Amino acid sequence: MIARNLLEWVADTPFSIAFLLIVLPCIVLSVVGILIVRFLHPEEMRINSEVAQAKVNYMAEIYAVLLGLFLVSAFEMYQEMQTVVRSEALALRALYQVTAQVSPEQPGALPDLVHTYTRSVIEDEWVMMKFGDASGITQRHLDSLFAAIAEAGQQSTATTGAAIQMEQLARLVLTQRADRLTNGPGAGRQLSDMLSGVLVVVTVIAISMPWFIYTSYAAVHILLGTALIIVFVSLIIVAVKMLYPFAGELMIPPTDFFEALATMNIRSSP
Repeated sequence: MIARNLLEWVADTPFSIAFLLIVLPCIVLSVVGILIVRFLHPEEMRINSEVAQAKVNYMAEIYAVLLGLFLVSAFEMYQEMQTVVRSEALALRALYQVTAQVSPEQPGALPDLVHTYTRSVIEDEWVMMKFGDASGITQRHLDSLFAAIAEAGQQSTATTGAAIQMEQLARLVLTQRADRLTNGPGAGRQLSDMLSGVLVVVTVIAISMPWFIYTSYAAVHILLGTALIIVFVSLIIVAVKMLYPFAGELMIPPTDFFEALATMNIRSSP
């Protein structure tokens, strides 16, 4: 899948490459801005400009708070998605065990549907989730599973209790899948595009803040601006990557689903 905005490109690009391609132009812009401001405004003006210094401090504090909130929120979303993936896989394992015991004389129907859905999540849907898309094939497998469970509950009173338990587990799978498919801003393309633009504007403003910090020596001024840019860009890239938990180096692998599938294969083998 091809990235369609800056956020998706950052999420899918290796950290070292994304960092260099973003931080180098930012450093150049920072150095040029610092030199221009120092040339246009004499040292006496910069020393006595208390208003500019106060505004820079205020903007830096606001930006640091917003960036911290953004990073913490992205981290919490990433951790929550790990829990969602594991919960869905465990629910599938439990559902398979219940379906395998409902009708021993017909062991292939419901267990095979659970097995097929689990395999479809791994093979058909996992790659599509990179930027928040879903698989129609996987959805059809889930629909077939729900239909088979409803039919099993109507066959006899002996299977009614098991059918209720299967339906509860299937609904849990459905809920966790919905959470998995709505991860990050990728589920809403407009939100992703808007957030990309906002991050660009805010980052440019953050780059311009060191221009107006007073230092006696230009080299110290440039080093200070460069250090701030490196910190800002690093934190933004990490936060963006956590917003897309199924893309890039931080991609959550389908390990739990592989383990659930392996359990099903072991149980179905003679």
